[in-house]
Parts: sequence; structure tokens; C-alpha cells
Amino acid sequence: MEIIQFQNREFKAKEIEFPEMGTVLVSTNSLNELLLDKNGRYVSNEAISVDESIFYFVEESEIELSSYELMNLITSNIR
Repeated sequence: MEIIQFQNREFKAKEIEFPEMGTVLVSTNSLNELLLDKNGRYVSNEAISVDESIFYFVEESEIELSSYELMNLITSNIR
């Protein structure tokens, strides 16, 4: 498990290996919600950088799933 720091808070993240894409970073929706303001614009340049580094956002409870389970969850949601 990795940690992403943003606005003095810590958010869980996990690297997952996809056969077709290689290694991607997944984090939580709570982080995603802080990256944008109420008008849908990034709150800072740091927010842009963080968002660009993350492939997919999941619920807090889902970040605890195994890499295999996360890969299946993401695959089923993006197809």
C-alpha cells in the first residue's frame, strides 16, 4: 500500500499490474473529491499532477481489496 499526500492529508493508493497496460496507480474517491472545486476545476497545479498520476479511483473500502480483485473491479467498470 502506498500513501499519497495532498492538502496535509494522507490517502491510500495501490499499484496494480495490468497485463495490457503495465503498472497503474489506484487511489480513493475521497482524494478525487478534493482535487476539484465545486465548479469541476482543479484546485491547484498540485491537484492536476496528482490526478494525472492516478489511473482510477475507488471507494475507501475497495482500496483494501487484493490487486487481483481491484484489477477485476476496474476492468468491469471501464468496459
